[in-house]
Amino acid sequence: MRYFITGIAGFVGRHLAAHLTAEGHEAVGCGLPAGRRPEAFPAGVEIHEADVCQRERVRTLIKEVRPDRIAHLAARSSVAESLRDPEGTFAVNAGGTVSLLEAAAAAAPGARILVIGSAEAYGEVREEDLPLTEDRPLRPLTPYGISKAAAEQVARFYGRTRGLEVTVARAFNHTGPGQEPTFVCSDFARQIARIEAGQARAVLRVGDLTARRDFSDVRDVVRAYVLLLEKGNSGEVYNVCSGKAWSIGETLEILRGQAGRPIAVEADPTRGRSEDVPVLVGSYAKLQGATGWSPRIPLERTLGDLLDYWRGVVGKDRRG
Repeated sequence: MRYFITGIAGFVGRHLAAHLTAEGHEAVGCGLPAGRRPEAFPAGVEIHEADVCQRERVRTLIKEVRPDRIAHLAARSSVAESLRDPEGTFAVNAGGTVSLLEAAAAAAPGARILVIGSAEAYGEVREEDLPLTEDRPLRPLTPYGISKAAAEQVARFYGRTRGLEVTVARAFNHTGPGQEPTFVCSDFARQIARIEAGQARAVLRVGDLTARRDFSDVRDVVRAYVLLLEKGNSGEVYNVCSGKAWSIGETLEILRGQAGRPIAVEADPTRGRSEDVPVLVGSYAKLQGATGWSPRIPLERTLGDLLDYWRGVVGKDRRG
């Protein structure tokens, strides 16, 4: 099976490409050069430089690749960045989805397509609403969440009006080796790796530790994406989540417990966001019913692998 992946050079794209090749599939994709790390890809993965908003460029690539499946991962994924640049976030997340689906309609109308949404689209929720199911009304609070809610509507529109087989994965928080340190778990792991290497004093700088989030391992997440591309129903939305909420403080303590030395914690008020909701946790029952998927990798292993990744990066930087 031949897969075309937008955002292939990003965190999730690299894991998806690795999973597909391990399963014997062919992975081709496009991404921006800033995110390209050739050493992170298995042999045989084909990467093309392209911005997903460049519709004609993407259409040409899809026409050449002739994919059976398309995974649309390309996006601006930072909530903080969306607050600084809402226009750019909308242009990529909503406009880029239009660009991709127009290109697919012209060059690969028979391909099955997965558009990646976000649990941030749920926005304002109450404790009694949890766990969140796919029929919960969307009330996004940030430009990022609004842009991903818009991308979902774009996907459904093209399914209805252009006859495309488009499914939406509404992804909750996920982490794992290779994630950028702009995300909280990766930030903690990088700080610990630098402390262990003697590059920083033994103090972790943290923001609000009380928020609770539904964390999954990225390797479980990409497995869910592949299953949805095979078995998901066109026009439907599926939560991709673990079904369990962990406080940011709990993830911090797991990582501190895996550190090679005692590390103190220091509050940094610049690391918080007023738009955060206290708790966000979902149900993956619909996904499981359609595909048989369930999470396999415990958070302790995920965070350990993430910490080992940053130990390798920091060690390489020291030797380099």
